[in-house]
Amino acid sequence: MSVSGELRKEASEVEDNNLVRPRLVQEPARERCLVSGVNPMDPSAPGGPPRPAFEIFRPVPNVAPGRSAKPPKRDGKVTTSSPAEKAAETPDTASEPLADILADQDQAGAAASGSATLKIPMQAQITLTQEMQTGHRDIQTVALEILQSNFRWPGYLKIEPPGSEQAQLFPVGAEKACAVLQHRGINFGTLILEGTAKSTRITDQLQQSAAWLTAMLLLNRNFKNLRRLADTDELSGAYNRRYFMENVPHLLDRARRDRFCVTILLFDIDDFKQYNDQFGHAAGDAIIREVIRLLRHCTRNRDMVARVGGDEFAVVFWDEGGPRQPDSQHPRTVLNIAQRFRKAVAEHPWNADGGPISGKLSISGGLATFPWDAQNLTDLLAVADQELMRAKSIGKNAIVLAGPAGSRDIDEAKSPPFEGN
Repeated sequence: MSVSGELRKEASEVEDNNLVRPRLVQEPARERCLVSGVNPMDPSAPGGPPRPAFEIFRPVPNVAPGRSAKPPKRDGKVTTSSPAEKAAETPDTASEPLADILADQDQAGAAASGSATLKIPMQAQITLTQEMQTGHRDIQTVALEILQSNFRWPGYLKIEPPGSEQAQLFPVGAEKACAVLQHRGINFGTLILEGTAKSTRITDQLQQSAAWLTAMLLLNRNFKNLRRLADTDELSGAYNRRYFMENVPHLLDRARRDRFCVTILLFDIDDFKQYNDQFGHAAGDAIIREVIRLLRHCTRNRDMVARVGGDEFAVVFWDEGGPRQPDSQHPRTVLNIAQRFRKAVAEHPWNADGGPISGKLSISGGLATFPWDAQNLTDLLAVADQELMRAKSIGKNAIVLAGPAGSRDIDEAKSPPFEGN
């Protein structure tokens, strides 16, 4: 690119960013060159000093005119702008930040109208948005804390689920006020202020708070949907490889700090490619979905189930807060759960009711436990994969626990070999 091209590009970028706006102006020095005996660069020359090739104009904030300000003149007459012209001259930017976040323009308008008079600190709203992104805290609780600290009402706020209480049930003199958290048929419940006498001022403030809170709950709903799409495998509904690789290391850190065990099961479907080639990829997809369904019947909600490859899966078992059952041992109990799952897959009638395939199906897997077998995720996966290969070598349809023939002696009374202690 030529130098002039680069300059044009720079100027275009600057203009797009609304930082400066170059404007070409007429150069009077060229005209002064026609006057005989006059130096065009002389400040005393007719017409004054030469003007620059361009001038820089920066945006000036709109300032409300004082009482002495007069309307603009047009053709010598004092005129005023019509409402339509004023709307065109002064664009409404109050809802632009929320419009960029919310997909629905009406949601943005509701949030803007609610938060315009609430005067909620920007830092509090930023904190709330960050909590939405991480998903570590309940958003309703955080939002109620912000409202309570901002208004300092003598009563206390709470949110009742949809259908439990309605605003019209409270008379004017009641010691509670409420507003429904609803937008476009989506009902989040009822915002209730208890312990203070109902008044017009409190009712207005509560309605504004409800408008703001509804917008935040809608935004949190969108964040949850985005997290679900980003973290889960579309076909099986299990977590995807990215979520697994990012979150298991944090779980191992907690296990090291709080001294509990974590076991990883790495398994795949035996001869899966053969089923795909014989019955088609639609049958292969149906197999994956059914295997995950059977797996969920054998695991708890806290156990992490992830699809880490085409037909490869990983399950993370952990027992923070005590064993699964009295007198159970980790990882022996996990091995029993894995064997129960393997048996369920092998005995499942895959051809019943027009099933995807005819015949039987089996899985093979390996188990590795933190902290006995490894101290980090990479090494745990390597050990579990090694045991998976051993299960394949002994005839498939097997689950192998790391250790000599899976018969390692584990004494729960002894502290496991946690590093860093």
